[in-house]
Amino acid sequence: MIRTLRLSAAVASLAALVAGPRASAAQAATPITPIDLPIGRSLPVTHPVGVTRVSIANPEIADVILISERELVINSIKNGETDAILWLADSSRVHYRISVHSPADRKQIAIAVKFAEVTRDALREIGISGLWSDQHARVGTGSFSAAQSDPTGQGVLTGNRFLSILSDLGTERVLAFLEAEERRGNARLLAEPTILAGNNERATFLAGGELPIPTVQGFGGGGGGGAIGAGISITYRQFGVQLDFTGEIVSDSLVKLNVTPEVSSLDFGNAITIQGFRIPAFRTRRISSTLDVRRDQSLIISGLFTGEDSRARTGVPFLKDIPILGLLFSSARFQRAETELVVIVTPAVIDPHRPRPQDLVPLKPDTARPAMDALRPRIPPQ
Repeated sequence: MIRTLRLSAAVASLAALVAGPRASAAQAATPITPIDLPIGRSLPVTHPVGVTRVSIANPEIADVILISERELVINSIKNGETDAILWLADSSRVHYRISVHSPADRKQIAIAVKFAEVTRDALREIGISGLWSDQHARVGTGSFSAAQSDPTGQGVLTGNRFLSILSDLGTERVLAFLEAEERRGNARLLAEPTILAGNNERATFLAGGELPIPTVQGFGGGGGGGAIGAGISITYRQFGVQLDFTGEIVSDSLVKLNVTPEVSSLDFGNAITIQGFRIPAFRTRRISSTLDVRRDQSLIISGLFTGEDSRARTGVPFLKDIPILGLLFSSARFQRAETELVVIVTPAVIDPHRPRPQDLVPLKPDTARPAMDALRPRIPPQ
């Protein structure tokens, strides 16, 4: 009898051990329903069965409030992820995984940039009309806040001839002016990229190349007169049209931009020679600015100019090359070409998770079938 009781107890214990993992597996098999909410939003949820108990893992991220026996509201509080488990009256459970994010976290910033180089002669022709009166011009397609009497500081563009012209012409007319001057040969479009980056993320653009620069290492010579062999390592220096920007979405209509445009070129006139390698210098024009720009409003940066001097000598062939007397049969012309760099930046806010119109309107079968038939390859009759 005692053996029978012990055997029954052992069987019961074994059954409990077997049932335990099965129950745990059943609990683990509860499906998880994801919920994605921006900060400060509420989501009402209705269950066909009454809710008896609610558990929230981190109430600082989200909160669950029971409105009635079958209705509850999920409130998002701050960034993060937490789990909520509901026990229902029919002994079942519901598992929610709540992800809370900032409304601007999912949005991206796209900027359209235009790099143009304009001769200052063309700017002077327009400046003759007396537009060079505004020394602190503020430029853009939309309206700006009230300007100070003497604006200074980071992000303030010092007035110059081109900015003064832009303040009267407007961005649309400036684009037309650049196109017209490009046809006349007084302007040159360097690059026109469109760059996409996330909120508070850095993006770069380069249209140019990389120049290998040899660097001598291990200069030798010691007290004993021995020489140490010098090694050469190669480093690369970028040149061309570059742009570095970081954008922050302040609101749906305002973007804070930190832009650093740069245009650099090789200058062989100031090159140096190291162990037989001729290394050119770099001519660089760079500006950095941080300011707030409204969505779809254009920011125009200018004032970076450069000048090149050239000398051309003409004369009678052979005679102009005679020493001293050749000056009587030749003439020299000096020319200085000045160009100004103009950068036009237009930001836009993009929400990649916003549904497209074609996602919201389903295609009808009678309209979708001809489109699919048009994509099928046609087999000619045999």
